[in-house]
Amino acid sequence: MREPAEFTGALGHIPGARNLPMTELSSRVSELAGLERTSLVLVCRTDKRSATAARLLREAGFAHVAVLRSGMEQWNKEGLPVEADGA
Repeated sequence: MREPAEFTGALGHIPGARNLPMTELSSRVSELAGLERTSLVLVCRTDKRSATAARLLREAGFAHVAVLRSGMEQWNKEGLPVEADGA
């Protein structure tokens, strides 16, 4: 849900995460085809964009969508693992 510079920037991203920026979600939702029954956890800097994206994905037929509350800010605050710098 984050822009590319955010995904690889100071807060980094969760190892193994896949980035679909919120601004591109509508045009790229087809990339998630086949994952409609898979549990998806959406992450942004805090959780605002992820909540909006979760709503859109549910409307598109994705039944198991969750939002990481407080996003990457909280993930980093907890000292959990991240990747950054173009990873």
